[in-house]
Amino acid sequence: MLLSALSRHRIADLSVAGLLCLVWGSLTAWAALRLYRLQHQVWRLHLSESRLIGYDYGRHAWTIDWVHVDRLNLTDDGLRVETLDGRHLLVPNWHADFSALGHALLDYAEHLGCPLYLNGRPFEAVDLRTLLPLPPDVAVPTDSPRQPSR
Repeated sequence: MLLSALSRHRIADLSVAGLLCLVWGSLTAWAALRLYRLQHQVWRLHLSESRLIGYDYGRHAWTIDWVHVDRLNLTDDGLRVETLDGRHLLVPNWHADFSALGHALLDYAEHLGCPLYLNGRPFEAVDLRTLLPLPPDVAVPTDSPRQPSR
């Protein structure tokens, strides 16, 4: 049956159909990946002394207790709250209130002794001269007075 269906169509028709299936499959995979990434990006965040609750774009509430938070990681994508068991929430840097949410998260984290990381490196280990294009006459403290909290 399949061979008789193939014999009625030209090779060019089959290659166009195959190309369309490949494009459709690629677009479906891209959309699924985008939806997966949006699952952990929060648009609303509630903070308290004991936990934080982030609401993602699927209107799902993610609750993380502060005792389970491993670190806050400031990346190029935004501010990630990472837990000991591998869960995370991301406040994307394009969020309208990113600055206010980021400051609030940092205040809570500092108050509760949660370490801050910058692109996966402890904040205390970051050299400002390599991070920012500073003129040589600007004094930068070489030793941070803050010690790692964990």
